[in-house]
Amino acid sequence: MATFHLSTKPISRKSGRSATASSAYRSGTKIEDRRTGLTHDYTKKQGVVKSECFLIQDNQKIKLDRSQVWNTAEQKEKRKDSRTAREIIINLPHELNEKQRADLVKEFAESVAKKYHVAIDYSIHLPDKEGDQRNHHCHIMMTTRTAELDKNNNLILGDKTALELGNKDLAKLDLPTSQEQIKDLRRKWAETANKHLEMAELSERIDHRSHKDRGLQTLPTIKLGWQATAMERKGIQTDKGDYNRQIHATNAEINRGQHRIRTI
Repeated sequence: MATFHLSTKPISRKSGRSATASSAYRSGTKIEDRRTGLTHDYTKKQGVVKSECFLIQDNQKIKLDRSQVWNTAEQKEKRKDSRTAREIIINLPHELNEKQRADLVKEFAESVAKKYHVAIDYSIHLPDKEGDQRNHHCHIMMTTRTAELDKNNNLILGDKTALELGNKDLAKLDLPTSQEQIKDLRRKWAETANKHLEMAELSERIDHRSHKDRGLQTLPTIKLGWQATAMERKGIQTDKGDYNRQIHATNAEINRGQHRIRTI
């Protein structure tokens, strides 16, 4: 069964992260960070199916060098707690084949580039060898500032995008709140994924709405994150894992109760 997941989070110096290291790791490439002098080499990383870095300008898709993009982003920001990139993580329907998943990601990533006028750097990953083999997923990195090329093909980063502004600033500009923007991203992803599932003549569909909005009585689980996931795989139970196990048990009881009601 196709499942819905879209989450977004900033890549920030405050949390000890850099856009250059994040891009190198996700794409399985080597990038030298010209701001810090560090070289991030992940060329031995496996499981990267497809990567692409680009922007759309004058309705033309232009391929970019990811090293140039993220070094420019790092050098543009001066504060110690700056957000240098934003990441969107999406689960890809395992019912689609590799090409179909790539086509799906391509369409969605291009829609994000057009909407926010940013540079995009995405990488499609295979499921972890030790994890759920249905967990095909994609990491989409986007600049926190608008991006364009000048006449000399130099990358120019402009103002912060609406996704990076606080709700007070968004209200002054008569723009949707951060929550509304993320909800719109979720809706767009579901619509695009369902379009491609239909094109593949598959009956599965995903739904971006919350359990509450869908009228479901079952409770949602929380995302484990890479640290808790690694610990759980080693047999070490975590607080997040315990919470999800309790939710699964509660949902099973709810489903049994609903089944009993339907059969009375």
